[in-house]
Amino acid sequence: MHELSIAENIIEISEAQARAQNSRQIRTIKLRLGQFTTIVGEALQFSFEIARRGTLAAEAVLEIENVPMVLRCDECGDAGENLREVCLICPRCGAPLHIVSGEEMQVEYIEID
Repeated sequence: MHELSIAENIIEISEAQARAQNSRQIRTIKLRLGQFTTIVGEALQFSFEIARRGTLAAEAVLEIENVPMVLRCDECGDAGENLREVCLICPRCGAPLHIVSGEEMQVEYIEID
């Protein structure tokens, strides 16, 4: 389960920022998670609960903002969300689609004491 190593990395990043601010506790970590990633939000949340033990984030809450996958055709400009299946060919003109959003995995902010 690669979500555990991702949770550990999120905590490491957050701890580094908290220590840089001379903080001893992390209250909240806000994460933007794109729909096009291979990360399962529920598994990441579960892994975070395990990984936070004994860290500055021991009592922290992980807030996950799910970012929908949005596709855009560079040829005809058609855009939209593709929720059911991944097809990177424009249904309108047949050109390749460009992923506008949905690949994110970003620590948006941390709330510290």
